[in-house]
Amino acid sequence: MLARSALSMLRQASAGAALENLAATRLGALGATRSIGSWIPEFWGKKSKYTEGTEFLGTPENHLDLVKKRPISPDVFKIDDVGMHYKMPVAALSSITNRVTGIAMTGGMFGLAVVSLTGDAVGTIEAAKAAAPLLVAPAKVAVTFPIIFHYMAGVRHLVWDTYHIGNQTDKSLLDKDSVEKSSNALFAAAIVASGLVAAL
Repeated sequence: MLARSALSMLRQASAGAALENLAATRLGALGATRSIGSWIPEFWGKKSKYTEGTEFLGTPENHLDLVKKRPISPDVFKIDDVGMHYKMPVAALSSITNRVTGIAMTGGMFGLAVVSLTGDAVGTIEAAKAAAPLLVAPAKVAVTFPIIFHYMAGVRHLVWDTYHIGNQTDKSLLDKDSVEKSSNALFAAAIVASGLVAAL
């Protein structure tokens, strides 16, 4: 009895490993162009020599068709012309913006360094301002927003690093609502401050 149970578990484990290998192979071959559920094998959930199947759980007959319609993470944006099916929270947007502004500042400093090494950086900026005066304010926003946002987001992370994690009874700056509020405030403050700098 014990040997039979062990053999059954080994068969199920090997079947699971085979399914994982099949999924990895299909996903690797199809890449980002795969459709939903395209890697699901035909015998998924059905009775076979490896498993009793999932009919006893009430699996519907058309479960393969239902699986093909189900969005699969991490496909956040467009899948099979369905459109975006995941609402990006403001905390995630602020985190992504923090990283993007860091990359933007790195690129900007690299460009400024190249101009400085090959010529007069201040003279180049003054010439650009004289040639396109209408672009001065947008250029100021493009320069100041990444600096202000990244700086303020960095200060927020420093505060988070020294703050206790909350629980159901104690409020914390790391609670979902608090993170959302600070993210909204971060965006608003950075936009307003960038606008004020551009108006100078």
